Amino acid sequence: MPLIGRLTSVMATLLLALPAEAWNYSGHQIIAEIAYERLTPRVRARVDLMIREHPDYNRIFTQGAMGVIQNDPAALARYAFVHAAPWPDLIIYNNNNDNRFYDELDPNAQPTPPLPGFPDMMRHRAWHYFNHGISGDGTPVIEQRPPHLMSELPRLLAEIATADSRQAAYDLPWLEHLTGDVHQPLHLTSRFLKSQPNGDAGGNFVFVEPGRTLHSLWDNAAAPRDLSDDDIVRYAREIMADYPAGSPLSLDPAEWATESFELDKSAVYTFGLETGSKEQPLRLPPLYEEKAKRIARQRVALAGYRLGEMLIKILQ
Repeated sequence: MPLIGRLTSVMATLLLALPAEAWNYSGHQIIAEIAYERLTPRVRARVDLMIREHPDYNRIFTQGAMGVIQNDPAALARYAFVHAAPWPDLIIYNNNNDNRFYDELDPNAQPTPPLPGFPDMMRHRAWHYFNHGISGDGTPVIEQRPPHLMSELPRLLAEIATADSRQAAYDLPWLEHLTGDVHQPLHLTSRFLKSQPNGDAGGNFVFVEPGRTLHSLWDNAAAPRDLSDDDIVRYAREIMADYPAGSPLSLDPAEWATESFELDKSAVYTFGLETGSKEQPLRLPPLYEEKAKRIARQRVALAGYRLGEMLIKILQ
């Protein structure tokens, strides 16, 4: 096997144990709430139908809906759209002892039986990130091969407008989710150092106080985890008020990715070449986390605005 192939295989194995989420579940739901608020009635009707046709509509998307919402079709449709956004993370983490899906990156993976409504039963962990390399000290970077975030997001955007109803229903939660992922800076890079020649996997191998990774710091920067449904709406309104939509909005995923990668260089990796360890995590510079929260909220706002406008462009 060529050297690059061996190194890529090593990286895939290392990433098996790492979280793939960008933004926590609440962050993804806030993005979906912002997007849904901006949809035209015609596009809302189309996405509502897509969500209802997803095989996990009852099992996951509407499972926690209160009785009053269940009797209000409009409220239930919004609820389902918002709760569909974290679904691509849920199938990775095997929530609720859900063994329907398998991790295709695992060299010993055993494919699970296909089920109605799903084009495949893979977890598609690699779709969540694109490790555009940063070399901190001259260490060669390793190119990530597709499939990855920047191969799959454009493909899904092109596919959903003409796909059959089953495929479109499967694609929509992925579009919600990956639009969020591409706006999280650490899902667009891996930093390579002599001490980490295989990369840091988007900050997952950088340990910072108190007892967390750099990646998790940014995942949770926009909003606390596990917000209530009322809090999702409140946070979405606050973020929209703080960061109004500009005009025109870029609808090019390549530009979204470039923005995130530039933030990696200008705002994320601003603490030197240290990586810390679980036993001795790094103490980040003063005000680092406050700046991360501001950037994260702005990126969540942009993700929501752009998702909404993209769906209007494709589905109107």
